[in-house]
Amino acid sequence: MIDDNTRYDPKHCGLYKPGHKTHWVQCNVMRGKERFPAEVELVSPYSVRVKTEAQDEVLYYHDAVSLVLKCQVAVDDDVAYSPEAQLLYVKTDGPVGGTKGAWFPAYLSKDELTVCDAVDRESGYYMRRENESDAE
Repeated sequence: MIDDNTRYDPKHCGLYKPGHKTHWVQCNVMRGKERFPAEVELVSPYSVRVKTEAQDEVLYYHDAVSLVLKCQVAVDDDVAYSPEAQLLYVKTDGPVGGTKGAWFPAYLSKDELTVCDAVDRESGYYMRRENESDAE
């Protein structure tokens, strides 16, 4: 479990579990689920309160501070949450030339988090750390 005394590194997280990274396949599968306009506020470095017309609850995310900052600068203030998918969608500027319409999906957890890891042992996904080389 993550708490205030835990050192964790969400920038190098390789977990595709609730509260961690969002896999593109999950976004495709869940894209038709109902979304509600959402207000997001920071509760702790690893939790947020998400309020919609359908729910109001504290949810967990491995980089909650960064997520709340993304919500505060969302394009057209467009932030939506799908309770069924547990996905928070934040509209962002596109990667090139300020194109509007890109989305940052955050997979939120209803349960407290496990510590971030570079390896998702269940999926076999491995994230290479910056200090590792191809020559190993």
